[in-house]
Amino acid sequence: MLNLLDVIRLAFNALRERRLRSALTILGIAIGPAAMVAIIGTTEGYMDTIVNQLQALGQNTVVIFPSKDYRLSDYDVDRLKVLPAVESITPFFQSRGQLRKPDGSTVIVTIYALDLNLLNKIIVGGKIAEGSIPPPTLYTSSVVGNDIVTTKSGVRHYNVGDSLTVYIAEMKNSKLTLKTVSVRISGILSPYGTVFPVNPDASIFLPLQAGKSLLGLKDYSGIFIIAKGAELVDSLVSNIKDMYGDNVEIISLKEIAKTVTNIINILNNLLFTVSSISFAVAFTGIMSTMFTSVVERTREIGIFKALGYSSNDILILFLFESILMTIVGVVVGVVSGVLGSYFIAYRPLRLVGSWTVISEPKITLWLILRALSLSLLVGIAGGILPAWKASKMVPVEALRYE
Repeated sequence: MLNLLDVIRLAFNALRERRLRSALTILGIAIGPAAMVAIIGTTEGYMDTIVNQLQALGQNTVVIFPSKDYRLSDYDVDRLKVLPAVESITPFFQSRGQLRKPDGSTVIVTIYALDLNLLNKIIVGGKIAEGSIPPPTLYTSSVVGNDIVTTKSGVRHYNVGDSLTVYIAEMKNSKLTLKTVSVRISGILSPYGTVFPVNPDASIFLPLQAGKSLLGLKDYSGIFIIAKGAELVDSLVSNIKDMYGDNVEIISLKEIAKTVTNIINILNNLLFTVSSISFAVAFTGIMSTMFTSVVERTREIGIFKALGYSSNDILILFLFESILMTIVGVVVGVVSGVLGSYFIAYRPLRLVGSWTVISEPKITLWLILRALSLSLLVGIAGGILPAWKASKMVPVEALRYE
């Protein structure tokens, strides 16, 4: 009877004698776990990042934007603030412009004019690193994001007390003109990261009055509403829909987080199904390789049996060869999948407007075990029939095979 060391040695020798065929089979096996780890690890990493970013703005945050033909005003603020689920509310003006830094580089910035006392509720976890929030009356003073004052390499261009000049494109008398807006830095936010629908790092926050006096806007761009609790968001959204119908667009961060999770789960299942096709290809490759090996080694099988090795010994020997190729293929596939997932996730994913997601792949032990177990199942299934055929060979007939 063959012992384990003999099985391993004979299996390695068999694979080494047929290097090219074994390498191609191992490559075919590696595609399945590589695709599974890379695709699922990347999508789950994106899901965690997106959900965390949405939760950073607060699960109890609701944002209202007017439809094309509707205008938001103080009347709407008064109607909404009396709803029982509302804790805080602030309308806001929004505009986009271009900031030219001292080194000549330009950056696209978003300007918000809102109640700055609610900034910490709208951007949950946001902190003033330097300076302070200006009073409502100083509408030319601002709180700015970290990307406004520094470059990506960390070079500092502005400090508290400095002035910024933003150029805003606007239509005047059917002509496109540039409006110049100058503001003073009163406070600087700590680095935060991109979130939806606000990107704090590349934003300038002004007191609400600045929307009309400085930006020249008449109607509110939207309304931020903070619910008293995340459990009240659904009822709040329902009440707003009953009041406004199609006149406003309602963004509930809680609902977006839930929808994103559902979409990525569906996508994961779909991609898992697609990657499973490669396992079917690997199954065919293993079976083909092992059947060819059995035919080529017919005399060798006859010699083994003539020396007293049992049918079980032959079965185990050939089955171990397929398992050995599978194990090598899984190792190559998992390593390739991990490297591939980091390569994919390294590239920023732009979703909506300035909302860009940079995530880290979520490579879990469960994901690796799932790829390993499925690959081993394919390896055993693909090798069992050729191994069984080899074990059933008659020694005399096998020795006569040319």
